[in-house]
Amino acid sequence: MTSHSPFAARRQAGFTLIELMIVVAIIGVLAAVAIPLYQDYVAKSKVSAAIEESAGARTGIDTEVVNTPNLDAATIMLATKLHADSINCTISTTAAVAGATSVSCLIKGGPASVTGKKISWSRASTGAWTCSAPGIDPKHTSASCPP
Repeated sequence: MTSHSPFAARRQAGFTLIELMIVVAIIGVLAAVAIPLYQDYVAKSKVSAAIEESAGARTGIDTEVVNTPNLDAATIMLATKLHADSINCTISTTAAVAGATSVSCLIKGGPASVTGKKISWSRASTGAWTCSAPGIDPKHTSASCPP
């Protein structure tokens, strides 16, 4: 005669509470690591896009300034075919005096750590260009444009 005990083995249907809690904890740890890395990646890509977008104006500016060393800012914007507003920046230029001028990109639409910061390319009267990115974390800039 076989008797059925109330403690007989039952088949488990689903996960236990502790297993679910472990999975949630693992996902939390992964998110805690991944989110800051992703935010840094987005900030670095926005700064890189701003550097390249403003750097594209250098050739047009060089061409115009070599021909006419003293130009107003509006003429420089027209000559370079730059749009004052783009998806990455609000671009502005300064008047050229004896060949010296600058083009700046005010970063927009990015993470708070870089939005509102400025990338500036300055042209010396000798024709040499230098880039600066004041106030931007060095991990978001490149060697071509130090903070």
